Amino acid sequence: MKKLLIASALAAITFSGTAFADDDRKELRRDYAEAQREHAKDRREAVREYEKDRREYEKDRREHAREVAKDRREAEREYWKDRREAEREWREDVREHRRWARGEYIPRDYLGDSYYVRDYGRYDLAPPPAGHVWVRPYQDDDTYYLVQMATGLISTILGD
Repeated sequence: MKKLLIASALAAITFSGTAFADDDRKELRRDYAEAQREHAKDRREAVREYEKDRREYEKDRREHAREVAKDRREAEREYWKDRREAEREWREDVREHRRWARGEYIPRDYLGDSYYVRDYGRYDLAPPPAGHVWVRPYQDDDTYYLVQMATGLISTILGD
């Protein structure tokens, strides 16, 4: 009987250790599965957050592109408006032309070929003396200046 008791006690001790080991393995598996689920959940959240940030970035980029295009269009509109106004102002410019008196010097800018009057008869002008030339500084003005070519000194003024 003693042998039977020892054998049963020995069997109980032996099998109870494997039972505890099974419980430990189950608990480890449960912990591992839970850790895996949490990792997957964290990963899904990270992907969702990344996608949300990407959508926000794209939205901001499109808004910025729209604002830049709008600013460019406004600048072009402003530029052309200013150009039109400047042209309009130029057309409406009715300032009097600069007048010179006899004995003054006409600026050298007006002593070029484009200002010389070569067809005297057409304008009822006498031929200029040697070293002189008739000058008409403004095409819309009928004032003629007899000017010394060398100095620019005004000798005579007609049509004033």
